[in-house]
Amino acid sequence: MLGRVKSYLLLRPVDLENPDPTHWRQSALRILVVSGLLLVLAISLHSSWSAIQLGAYQVLVILAAFYAGLFTVLYYSRRYVYRSAAGLLIAVLAAGLCMLFFIDNFELAKLGIIFVYTLPTIAMMFFTFRFSVFCMLLNILPFLFLLHNEAPGDVFGINITLPAAHSYLHGLLFLFFNLCLPLATARILGTLNRHSNKLQQLNRTISQSHDFYQELFEHNGSPTLLCSQNGRIIKANSCAKQLLGLTEEPYPNINQLLQCKTAQPQFWLHNDATCHLRQQPTLQLLMKHMMLTRQRHHILQLQDISAIDQLQQQLSATQQQQNLWEHYDRLTCLPNSRCFEQLVAGHLTATETPPLSLLLIVRLCHIKTLNQQFGYAFGSQVLQQFAVKAKAALPAETIFSRVRGVKFAMLVSAGFHQSQPQKISDMLFSQLPAELNVDGRSVVMQYQLGACTVSACETSVEALLQKCEIALELADNNRPVVLFDPEQAFRLQQDYLLAVALKEAIRNHNLQVYLQPKVFSEGKICAFEALCRWHHEQSFIPPDVFIELAQRHGLIIDLSRVVLEITVQTLAHWQQQGWYYPIAINLAGPELLDDSFFASLLSFSADYPWLTAYLQLEITETNIAVQQPLLHKRLRALSQYGFSIAIDDFGTGHASLSQLVDLPADTIKIDRLFVKGIPHNKLQVKILYTTIQLAKSLQLTVVAEGVENDIQRRFLAKLGCHQQQGFFFGKPATINHWQQHIAGLQQQSLVFSPPESKGLPSL
Repeated sequence: MLGRVKSYLLLRPVDLENPDPTHWRQSALRILVVSGLLLVLAISLHSSWSAIQLGAYQVLVILAAFYAGLFTVLYYSRRYVYRSAAGLLIAVLAAGLCMLFFIDNFELAKLGIIFVYTLPTIAMMFFTFRFSVFCMLLNILPFLFLLHNEAPGDVFGINITLPAAHSYLHGLLFLFFNLCLPLATARILGTLNRHSNKLQQLNRTISQSHDFYQELFEHNGSPTLLCSQNGRIIKANSCAKQLLGLTEEPYPNINQLLQCKTAQPQFWLHNDATCHLRQQPTLQLLMKHMMLTRQRHHILQLQDISAIDQLQQQLSATQQQQNLWEHYDRLTCLPNSRCFEQLVAGHLTATETPPLSLLLIVRLCHIKTLNQQFGYAFGSQVLQQFAVKAKAALPAETIFSRVRGVKFAMLVSAGFHQSQPQKISDMLFSQLPAELNVDGRSVVMQYQLGACTVSACETSVEALLQKCEIALELADNNRPVVLFDPEQAFRLQQDYLLAVALKEAIRNHNLQVYLQPKVFSEGKICAFEALCRWHHEQSFIPPDVFIELAQRHGLIIDLSRVVLEITVQTLAHWQQQGWYYPIAINLAGPELLDDSFFASLLSFSADYPWLTAYLQLEITETNIAVQQPLLHKRLRALSQYGFSIAIDDFGTGHASLSQLVDLPADTIKIDRLFVKGIPHNKLQVKILYTTIQLAKSLQLTVVAEGVENDIQRRFLAKLGCHQQQGFFFGKPATINHWQQHIAGLQQQSLVFSPPESKGLPSL
């Protein structure tokens, strides 16, 4: 029944969302008329009964006429809203006039004039403002009549005054003014408010889109112009201003700044046009027409191809001018790998006895992290600035190239003694730019360099580059410059074969997950830590070896996904058995920066609502990814979902205290380095005590790793560290081992309880 009423009064959600004025006016009209009919029904019935008793049948006729008129208004409101609203105005006016002329008590008859005062309000709901003003002016007549204060007399000879007329009229006015009009007004104001909120939201969306496209235009990494059809520059980003020397608006016409080589009129309308700056003819530019906006404006991108033009002149001597676009890198305008190999080969065959040279490959570290944090355009600008500054810092005769991705190669002719290559490599490494300023941000650069010597007997450029790649694979942050050693090739080959086997083991799920218990100081198990183990060709591969191998070869995310899946399956089995033990998994940081892994973690939490209470995430504090804002953002999101975040190896990183502020951690794990020396090492004891007290003040849980004897256990408990982990309590063992152990405890009729209770059974 309520649904039908809402449907007729147009109060369903779909009706409330309809912005059509005719629709909500139809709803307000029906609410006004229906509420009026229902609310005055009691008055009408009582007055009709009184009229019958007194024989005043004219009252019945007038009431019937009004009800018939209002029902007619309702009927035609389905198709003719404005005509029906006009009928309502006529009914209100007629009701007021009937009160004035048909009631012999002038004081009561005045209430009819007050009833007529509602005409402007009703007109405002359904008609134009002008018509409402007309009704306001029309109400001056009854106002003057009231001021005159003289009864009109018995004009029509009809009297509808009843004994309870005073109550009827005041009740009618009360219901109409206090209920009918407010209900209709509330319907209109509700619709206006709802659509006002939608307009505000749409305005915010448009504003955000405008800011986004403004940001995209300004920081797309390339000089960009917005021009009109006749070439007037409307807008230029900072790169374009710097390249073209634009200072203040209004900007000049594009013809005044640039000259096209082909002298085409309106050359900016073509897809690609080669031109130069009129004030600096040596500055060669490639103009690309990107798109045409709805306002018929043109977005153009400029690229400085001066270096390419110089390269073209160099290649013309070797009859390779026709393949120019295949021999340079479009981003940095440096020779690409193919051109570099040709230039190096030409250098080797230039003279019979070329001087001893050095071939190097430089790898820019953390570019992938910069891309994830600031976008690919930012990473491209870093590569462009590095190419410019590195080329300026290197000797003039150096052949410098971008071979692929974040790798650059160089050939330096030195004529040095056989014992000097390492010194020359270190010197070249020190000349690389240590810091770049990109788009207002300071970027500290980190490099790894692999080098090999080039002697007179060398003929294969590919073999030389392979030697550099082998040396580069052995470079790291502690040893950034590595010179090729023949023995390194064999070790790297073994390392590669082991990496291939690890990739196969990850794909086939041939890795095992061991569990090591975390216990309270009195020996009760409170949780477990999942540790990955790998047996390859009947030999045990140490975790430090294959985890470091996975990080170097980009397998750490897939490895962590296998550990996550096995851990979730184990927890699901334990939930069915009623074993409420949390399990922690170790994450190096890059996993959470990977969208696929992060989505898998959230998907598991959606499939298993209890997972956030029983899966703890341990983040290794020493990993460089921990310092990335994107990781902090995702960890905060996981913490809000309910996951427990722990900082692993606390105290061994470069910014332990800052991580307590940046990371939403609720647990810290003190590294075994600070545990092995207690209680004899007083300095370590002071560090432990201070760390535990700091954690308590921040309401963090403290877990000590590497507990190997009872003295350490009791000493840590005395310091206030009541959760411990180490060989003293239990070595890492298979999942089946610990499940049998837990099942054995259950057979002894011990009561298990969730982790938030007093404790779990002891070992």
